Amino acid sequence: MELIERLKSIINDTVKAMDLLDTGYATVESVSPLTLRIQATQLVVTEPVAALTDALRYRAVTVQGELVIINPGIKPGDKVLVLKSNAGQNYIAISKV
Repeated sequence: MELIERLKSIINDTVKAMDLLDTGYATVESVSPLTLRIQATQLVVTEPVAALTDALRYRAVTVQGELVIINPGIKPGDKVLVLKSNAGQNYIAISKV
């Protein structure tokens, strides 16, 4: 094996071992503070390790004096799709399942 090919193989193995980004599922245990139970490991993570995208945040506006809910957000018991980043140092909930 040439040196370049061997270096590529070592780099690929190192990146895989770092486990930088992965997807999984979690259950919302609390909204404030955000607390998620990761399905695969049963690990419980809270803010700031757990974060939400705007797609999961509660949104409401007032239209002609009436409150209109644009996005109901999440509630305890909801299942969410999460991205694990930084080898499990951060979990980002991106969508309801």
